[in-house]
Amino acid sequence: MPAFPTLFAGTIWQTNFTVIATIFFTGLVMFILLRIAVARMDMRRPRGLQNLMEWAAEFTTNMARETMPTEQSVRFVLPLAFTMLLFLFIANWLGLIMTISVHFGVHAHVWGLKPSDLAGSNGDVELFDSPTSSMSMALGIAVMVWVISHARGLRHPKQWFKHFYSPSPLAVIEEITNPLTHGMRLYGNIFAGEALLGIMLKAPFAFHWLPWQLPLIVLWLLYSGFVATIQAYVFSILMCLYIGNKSFEGHANH
Repeated sequence: MPAFPTLFAGTIWQTNFTVIATIFFTGLVMFILLRIAVARMDMRRPRGLQNLMEWAAEFTTNMARETMPTEQSVRFVLPLAFTMLLFLFIANWLGLIMTISVHFGVHAHVWGLKPSDLAGSNGDVELFDSPTSSMSMALGIAVMVWVISHARGLRHPKQWFKHFYSPSPLAVIEEITNPLTHGMRLYGNIFAGEALLGIMLKAPFAFHWLPWQLPLIVLWLLYSGFVATIQAYVFSILMCLYIGNKSFEGHANH
């Protein structure tokens, strides 16, 4: 398993620098795509990237309307759902498009890494990867969704307290485990896909020259790309469901 450059090593604020950098890179890619899409808007004949973004916005709107109880809650969740869907789609694909790593001697002291860290990774240090292949990143956005959903529910305290006991008191356990399952599902699928791809890429050639693993790599890339896309949708629709279940406008709860 590769090591990652670390900020504030040895403290409670220890941070994976690669994850932080790729989060900002994903945001930059989003900004550029959206800026290009609206640069030359044609309301009568949308084409190219504008057409794609309009389709994504319509898809997200339908997803929100299917999971939210009222039009008011749809308007609340729609910007977040569109941003989350696009962000996760780009983030999940990053590690499939490109990974960058460097190799150091196992006794080096670089980027906040100790020799023991480098020994565990055989000297490989990852500089570019999917941010969602990090457990802390996936669980972080899952906790963010959990906080937003309960903050919205607390706008109607009586309904919010009541939903913990309906249909049974075990709903409390479900509420506690929701962010864990929400984040781990995303992390597990993205990490597993990239880990197996890395193993295939490092596999030795047959007879020292025949790349026998090439067809497997192509098939796995296609499958992983499908999974990366599906996981962006699954995370986003679950986010809408969690927020919708705690949107009590008009005493609507489903």
